[in-house]
Amino acid sequence: MTIIIKIIVIIIIIIIIIIIIIIIIIIIIIFIIITITIVIIFNIIIIIIIIITIVIIFNIIIIIIIIIMKISTISSQIILFFFLFFFFFFKQ
Repeated sequence: MTIIIKIIVIIIIIIIIIIIIIIIIIIIIIFIIITITIVIIFNIIIIIIIIITIVIIFNIIIIIIIIIMKISTISSQIILFFFLFFFFFFKQ
């Protein structure tokens, strides 16, 4: 009788140990999935921030180029005007 009780107790202990191991494995898998999704989300956020800064930098560069071109056309018009003015002034 005691042998049967010992066997039953051993089987119950083994089942409890297996359940505990399965629970630990499930918890570890859940933590791994959570950390992977957090890392992916952070990477996506960082990539979006990098793309936004690149777009902003390109916009600033384009605005600067447009301003420089406007200034250069205005200055060339002024130079042309003075050149023509002096040309006609000295021709008279």
